Amino acid sequence: MPDLDALLALDDRWNAAYHHGDPGALEGVLAADWLGFLPDGRSIGRADLITHFPVSPAPTLMIERHAARIHGHTGITRLTLYEGPQRIQSVLRVYAHADGQWQAVSAQVVP
Repeated sequence: MPDLDALLALDDRWNAAYHHGDPGALEGVLAADWLGFLPDGRSIGRADLITHFPVSPAPTLMIERHAARIHGHTGITRLTLYEGPQRIQSVLRVYAHADGQWQAVSAQVVP
């Protein structure tokens, strides 16, 4: 059965990549067919996310996770990004558990 601690560890790897401006750290986090949805309705794939990943995050960046759940072999996390006291965006991340490991398969960003 998929483990919540393993899901949270993978989600933390994604958060750390964001904090350190390290798109290479997403290797092993994002599934090859990962698909994201931006606030304006556009979709982006894995390669676009890595290419446009912020490499100079604000030193006051804070990520607050609000929820994490597992439903069978699917996991979700919900978080909010802040730059200092200002809320930047909220994100719903979707993970799939296959072959004994979690991988991110999608994310929805909202303003």
